[in-house]
Amino acid sequence: MAEQSLLSSERWLQLHGLKSKKLTLKQILSQIGFPQSEDYVTSLRRLVASRYADGLFPQIYTAEDGRLYNLTAKTELICQFVDYLTQAVESYKQRMDWLTSGSRQIFGVILEQRVTIVLDFGDVLMEELNLCQDALKMVLQEQVALITRFNMIWVSAEPVKWQEYAILVTEHSIAAAISWIEKMTFEPKPVREVSGLDALLEAGKDKTIEAIYYFVVGDVPQEFQKLLLTGVLEIPYPVCTVSFNARGEETIAFLKDLSTKTHSRFHAFAERTECEEFSAFSTEGVDGSMTWNSRKLKGRLPPGTWNPEGAVSLVTLVISSALQYSLEIKDEIGTT
Repeated sequence: MAEQSLLSSERWLQLHGLKSKKLTLKQILSQIGFPQSEDYVTSLRRLVASRYADGLFPQIYTAEDGRLYNLTAKTELICQFVDYLTQAVESYKQRMDWLTSGSRQIFGVILEQRVTIVLDFGDVLMEELNLCQDALKMVLQEQVALITRFNMIWVSAEPVKWQEYAILVTEHSIAAAISWIEKMTFEPKPVREVSGLDALLEAGKDKTIEAIYYFVVGDVPQEFQKLLLTGVLEIPYPVCTVSFNARGEETIAFLKDLSTKTHSRFHAFAERTECEEFSAFSTEGVDGSMTWNSRKLKGRLPPGTWNPEGAVSLVTLVISSALQYSLEIKDEIGTT
């Protein structure tokens, strides 16, 4: 589903959602029948509904708009809507599978063409190091490889830049970035000694980018949160936050707030519980069919996060209900 790259779920719904395809319940009913009309009768001082269709057409009452619809469509047309809704259910499932696979599961979807990724490993645990490196490699190969420019900045006492400014995405630059991540010396500390603000402000100086992605491992100490929230307002770009293995709800709430204040997006992922064996990554090219895509990630959401799977499941349930509703209408018209 490569065509979905750089496509937000909001835009995807605009293009492929039920409303765009005229498949909401109200839209379907307006195409297979007409609502029973009502008018205000002054002498009676109340609304009066027409009764001429009683017994003439099958009728359906909808809780959605509280109206009674007279159904006039033939069974063939109803069958078409059953097919359309079945396709819609499958489309939503495919979108959900795509969103929760590979690097999108752990990083969300990169929507901009020119970005800087700020890496904050201040609260990383020793056993998480390889996992974090693997996650970033996947992001580089599966998503960054599809955009135009990128850079990375490592949070430390003095921010460490991979490049002075965002550079063009090429096979060579992706391979070089992966090598840089592999060679970085990670020194997790029990207490974070520096805030990520300096690195974020440094990223904000690059006039060639469109957005910053703040990749935070573990928790953000409370004493740094206010400083970060105030400081990011000086950055002229949206700061998308990515929470990796947060251990408390407070960090989740803080990162959500930070992304909201910069008019950007928030994503969260918690530890992988299972991983298939995979061969060593080759820096020869960035073909998406290589070993990274053969990895099966299984994760969970940190405490305090909203569950997108539940949301999509709810949407699928609504579509399925509409599908069942169409089948019932089909049966009713078919027996009339």
